[in-house]
Amino acid sequence: MGILEQWKDYRTKSRHRSYEKLGDTLKNLVTTKEQRLEAIEALADADDMSLAAPQLMKRFDLVVEHGIIDKREKERVFEVLVSHPDISRPLVCDAVKSSKRISWPIKLAEKLLSDEDYQSLLLSSLNTESVLFEETVHERNIEILLALKEKLTEKAVEPAKILVRSRDEQVRMAALECLEAQANQFELARQCLRELLAEPLTDDNSRFMGLVKAIVSKHNWGASGPK
Repeated sequence: MGILEQWKDYRTKSRHRSYEKLGDTLKNLVTTKEQRLEAIEALADADDMSLAAPQLMKRFDLVVEHGIIDKREKERVFEVLVSHPDISRPLVCDAVKSSKRISWPIKLAEKLLSDEDYQSLLLSSLNTESVLFEETVHERNIEILLALKEKLTEKAVEPAKILVRSRDEQVRMAALECLEAQANQFELARQCLRELLAEPLTDDNSRFMGLVKAIVSKHNWGASGPK
């Protein structure tokens, strides 16, 4: 490697370390809002957004106690990442697939992806395996189900049908909301609700079954065929 190449490599590594330090500020709970805002703006003005964008994404992993401040900081990060779509797109997709907190990555994905790609990302990111006490998995599934609730797609019916039988009550409720939304257009979803309604009533599922009954009754989905 020549002297020029060595210098360029040194500069790149130096910038990377500098950006990582700023990114660490964004995910550290003990930092002040002034420190975080300074780090966000420094990364927003970075010479190399391909290095800065992954550090900006770290802000979505932190939740600070003051809700308004938390929202404003994340909105600023959102704005910066949206302005660099080609760099941000793969980072956002990876975050939706694997991060613990995905509400903001989902918002970014909806903004940066085509509607078809956005729906595919959500569907592929759901975990429909039987999971008992993995809180992170349940939280992710809830976020994704509620996002799918806003998109009419028959492809959401099958995973919602599975997750509506989850042992986690909040997941069941989110899946039920998703099914109700899809049932406004798709007979397959209405059939799923009727199948749920036909299941035996127990002490454990009485509240849930009452909600299913109320939904079916409200929309008059008790019989097969068009709504």
